[in-house]
Amino acid sequence: MHYSFLATFGLTEKEIALYELLLNKGQLPAGDIIKLSKIKRATAYQSLYALEKKGLVSQIEVHKKIHFKPESPTNLLELATTQQKAFNEAHAQLTSIISDLNSKYVLAVEKPVISVFEGVEGLKQIYQDMLLEEKPLYAALSVEEIDDTMRKWLDTVFVKHRAAKKIPTYVLVAQGKHAENYVARNKDELRTAKVVEREKYPFKHEIEIYGDKVAFINYRKGEHLLGVVVNHPHIAATMKALFDIAWDGIVV
Repeated sequence: MHYSFLATFGLTEKEIALYELLLNKGQLPAGDIIKLSKIKRATAYQSLYALEKKGLVSQIEVHKKIHFKPESPTNLLELATTQQKAFNEAHAQLTSIISDLNSKYVLAVEKPVISVFEGVEGLKQIYQDMLLEEKPLYAALSVEEIDDTMRKWLDTVFVKHRAAKKIPTYVLVAQGKHAENYVARNKDELRTAKVVEREKYPFKHEIEIYGDKVAFINYRKGEHLLGVVVNHPHIAATMKALFDIAWDGIVV
């Protein structure tokens, strides 16, 4: 049986080989382990001590000779649990700083990162990214001609998750039959919306500003569903400034 998968838990190739050897042979003197494994003496001892630290091997002295014996394989489960916990903690830390890392990357290369998404599933990825960012949303949009599938998903999934995460959103929404109901749900959906004249400001698609990103989303019924996300702090800051000008200029 091959135990190469143990590398996933931080064991080296030599450690795996020695642990497998001891599982098959049981307790052995250090000299026999080196002879049977054909691993160089210094490397063998280094690997055995590493296995001991991981709780997979222990050493005893027999007739003034050091012997090593394998510990129960159930210790591998404890090792796996420890590794999983460390991974989860690292993942959580990475998630918390990924936005800052992306900002540094974008500024370092001095080019905006542009991502294109298509279809219903593609557009969902954009909104899910907004949830991951957990930053306030600033949007300009129309809710009158939304693709039916997207409208249902936005109303029943995205908005609820956004509100649960307490992510506020500020919206300039074009007048229309759906806009009134949209605004009526503001409090429940953690949203502040201002209605603009549809004829004067004919929004054709949605613009979302969040963190260092700006998303341009076309979810109009009967059209090709397409989203473009531009990731650059300066572009996002400029778009946010334009949003603020429009927001402050509208009297409700």
